[in-house]
Amino acid sequence: MKIRKANIQDTHAIVEVIAPFVDAVISSEEGRQRFQPEMIQTIFERADIHYFVAEKEQRVIGVVAYMEPAHFMHFFLNPAYQGLGYGRKMWHFLESEIRRQGHTSITVKSSLYARDIYKQFGFVETGNYTQEHGIRFIPMRKDYSDKC
Repeated sequence: MKIRKANIQDTHAIVEVIAPFVDAVISSEEGRQRFQPEMIQTIFERADIHYFVAEKEQRVIGVVAYMEPAHFMHFFLNPAYQGLGYGRKMWHFLESEIRRQGHTSITVKSSLYARDIYKQFGFVETGNYTQEHGIRFIPMRKDYSDKC
């Protein structure tokens, strides 16, 4: 598996990877719109968002992204590749990207579906299950005792 910086040409593949999970995270049509190609493309215009795709045999199988300074924004893996270690590799890649900048914590707005996955990565819940902008989530955080 190769992880590389995403670009606008990856939009369709990114939307396909995310699509199976949309209904589990949205609470309204506003939330659904956040995962449409037009909205995904706006991400590439933002300097504060770092978006990556995971490829296997030149096919996009996963996406990971963070927003500066250290907010884990997207973490989606094609269901056919789950349970094979690809998600863990994607997590370690993004965690390294963030930690290399010297951050001592990482935040995420986790879906109920992903909560246990983030707990395995060392995150703890910092608030109640809520919704914002049509997206349902549980705020979570991972703290590090050292600077890197």
